Amino acid sequence: MSLVAEIVDRLSGVAALREKVAQQDKVLEGMQRILLEQQRELAEVKGTLRALVTMQQALPRK
Repeated sequence: MSLVAEIVDRLSGVAALREKVAQQDKVLEGMQRILLEQQRELAEVKGTLRALVTMQQALPRK
């Protein structure tokens, strides 16, 4: 009977591990979305900064 109990324990351990992996996968997906949004915002800031620098260079100097 101990062999059966050991097999059941191992199988339940595998099920728990699968659940943890699934949870981590969801966490990673969320982090990827956040990172992508931050990259988009950074690209927007860079574009705005380039435009401002270009505008400043076009102004007549005193």
